[in-house]
Parts: sequence; C-alpha cells; structure tokens
Amino acid sequence: MKLAFTSCLDTVNDPVQPGWINLVAKAPEHLVLLGDSIYMDYGLGNHPPNGSPYGEPLDKFSRMMHAAYAAQWQVQNFQNAIRKPKVHAIWDDHDFAWNNARGGGVEEGKDHVASAYRRLSRMHFETFRAALDMKPAVYPGNEFASGTVNHDAGTIAQTFELAPGVVLHLIDARSFREEEGDTSLLGREQREQLERALQANAHGVNVMASSSTVKGWKRYDQDYDWLRDMATKHKILVLSGDIHEPDFRARGRLYEVTASAMAQPPGITTIFGKKTQVFGLLTIGQDQLRVEVFVGTKQVEDHTIQRGDWSVA
Repeated sequence: MKLAFTSCLDTVNDPVQPGWINLVAKAPEHLVLLGDSIYMDYGLGNHPPNGSPYGEPLDKFSRMMHAAYAAQWQVQNFQNAIRKPKVHAIWDDHDFAWNNARGGGVEEGKDHVASAYRRLSRMHFETFRAALDMKPAVYPGNEFASGTVNHDAGTIAQTFELAPGVVLHLIDARSFREEEGDTSLLGREQREQLERALQANAHGVNVMASSSTVKGWKRYDQDYDWLRDMATKHKILVLSGDIHEPDFRARGRLYEVTASAMAQPPGITTIFGKKTQVFGLLTIGQDQLRVEVFVGTKQVEDHTIQRGDWSVA
C-alpha cells in the first residue's frame, strides 16, 4: 500500500501547481495533506501581509477563507491528485486562521484566535474535509457567510487504520497550542487520547501526521519530551510539513520525514533556499516501510524501516 503526503499549497503564487503531476504518477491509495492547504496571508509574493486577517469582521473573514478553499479546489492538477486516493487532512496556522495562529493559551496578542473565529475556521475546514471525501466537481458554497457559528465542532484530530497493524494519527497542533502554558503543543486531553491510541496499537506501527516538525515541537518541551518517551515504547513515524524543505531524521527510535512544500512560487522559493514540488511516499509492506521524498521527479530521500525491530537503513 502507498501513502503520499505533502503540504503548503499556494494558489495565488502557484496557480498551476505542476508538482501534483509527479505525485499522481506514484498512484498512492492514500494522500495526507499536512497543513497550509490554503493561505489567506503569507507575506510573500502577491499575498497580503502576515496576520492581515486578524481583526477583520467575521463575515469578511468567512468570505476570505471560503474563497481560498474554493480557489485551491479549482486547481486542475490538485483535482487529478485527489480523485482516486482516500484523502486525509490536518491544518496548520494558515488554514487555522493566519500566520502563527493558535487556539490555546493567554487570550491576547495577534497569535491568539478568539473562539468565534476558531468555530468558524473549524467549520470551513470540515467543509473542505467533506469535499475531499465526496469529491464534488464544484466546491460547496459558503454556508457560513454571516460568519456566525454557535456550535463548536472541537478538535480535528482523528485516527484511522491504514492496514493491519498500521495506524494513522491525524494531530491537531493548533487548537490547543499553549493551552497548558508555553510548554504544551497538543493540550492535555489530546495528549491523553493519543497515548491511549498508541497503547491500543502497542505492537504495530504508528504514523503521526503533524503540521509542525519535531524540531518545532522542541519549543513545547512538555509535549516534545512526551513524544520522545512514547517513541521508546512504540513504533512511531512522524510525517511533517510547514518548513518548505524535504528531510528525513532519526532521533533514536523516533523517525520523521518532512515533505514541504508542494506548491510555492519557484522564484521566491529559490531566493530563500527552500523547495517546491516536494512530496513524500510511504510504501507499507508486511515486513518493512519504505520512506521516499521527491522534489519534482528527483528522489532526495530513500530509507527502509524494518517493522520487526524498528531499525532503519
């Protein structure tokens, strides 16, 4: 079984997104979108400055977010990529609200997203997830044009069995960030739920989809230490995005593969020493996992993890 994964889709500065063509050629059965599937702000290219949606009225915020999702939906190469595989998605700051947005912690400053905006962005994300599942030809209309959402749909975190003994954990790294102070990325409830899910698959492989890289977890030392501890007890492979770079890291028994970005403007990307048209491919076999990362057609990472002793080659 093949699972592809990628992140960071900029329809404004990369409206064609040719990188999807190379991903489609790998014929994955599953596709994981690791966050920043839309940008309402970015600070580079033709986007408004970082943080610009902050303070906008709810109805305008809703129009901006819906328009960003609808624009991504209209990218033909993206449509070709999502047509056949089962698509799983998580969010990062730009699809949560704006640059560096978070839901937890002290309710002050530009980074914090007030509850009315969190409820709204959550429902727009739910619409996107439902569309990825149903795959309509035309993106659904904006059901939340007024911007008022009274129901809190809660976390986006989910768990799926991909294959016998292989579980995918979709992590919410934005809703509860700093909920317990600046040491917490996941929040207590999500961390406990994840730990129970890991214990339920104690002898299997656990694939964690995280919008933040493990290096990014280090700032939140409580959850970083928790993740490192879990990796001593369980077989964990982290899929991450966000940083516009391809990478593979082994931290003891904790493995991480980063695939970012899929669709960014090549000129700006080159100036900043970053990459675009990046995607990863996880091939799940009975005895081993093969982890590859591609930049366009070029393979830049290729590693094999043995399922038995969780060693890497």
